[in-house]
Amino acid sequence: MIAIRANLVAGERHEKYPAGSSMAAMIFVGADGDDAAEEIATRELAARGWATMEIERFRDITNYSQFYGEDTPVNGAFQDARESGFGLVVYPELAPNNSFKPKPLRGSA
Repeated sequence: MIAIRANLVAGERHEKYPAGSSMAAMIFVGADGDDAAEEIATRELAARGWATMEIERFRDITNYSQFYGEDTPVNGAFQDARESGFGLVVYPELAPNNSFKPKPLRGSA
């Protein structure tokens, strides 16, 4: 399992956030390596209406037990990724850092 700390910008098709809204996110992807995780995340985010993504860092998750117990959004996203291969938590209250250089997602609008 790969965790990705990223900054996202909502596209025109996003159902919850207005186009252009930017926010921090934690993404969990069932993948073997950063490149595969980025490819899966790009596809899944575009399908959900996100327009751009800037990855701050990747982390290989080996200790799954830390995501069991409490019912939190992060733990829920991790469980989603265990079940479907992709989980996402967005933090609308956290503005992306000043170095935000978004990468357009294929298939987004």
